[in-house]
Amino acid sequence: VIDISSIKATLQSNHTLQNIYINPGEPSDPNQKIQTNIKMATEVNVKNRYSTEAAGREKVIQTQLHVTNRVELCRLQDVNHSVYRDIDPLHLPEVLSLIGRHHGCEELYLALSSSVMALFSTV
Repeated sequence: VIDISSIKATLQSNHTLQNIYINPGEPSDPNQKIQTNIKMATEVNVKNRYSTEAAGREKVIQTQLHVTNRVELCRLQDVNHSVYRDIDPLHLPEVLSLIGRHHGCEELYLALSSSVMALFSTV
């Protein structure tokens, strides 16, 4: 439901699926984490059912631009690279502002720590 490999892939993920269920098993079972992420993605799809563009934007904000969520999805999908390589350094200030507005200071700090070299490359 969400391809975490790049921002473009997330924007091109399925934004119409509204319900899917797998047996989550025990709380420590990897299927539980998968089901939690599927539920989040399908809730975004339901909320934005009249606009796949809005669903894609919301998924990018909730996954690509949220460090904790991104780390978990990368682990589940075996993806191993920084999201900031996909972002033009000139757009980073806007992206960081978006992270701060939607996710708060802790996520903003983590994003700044991950993107500091790209920010300096714009000077």
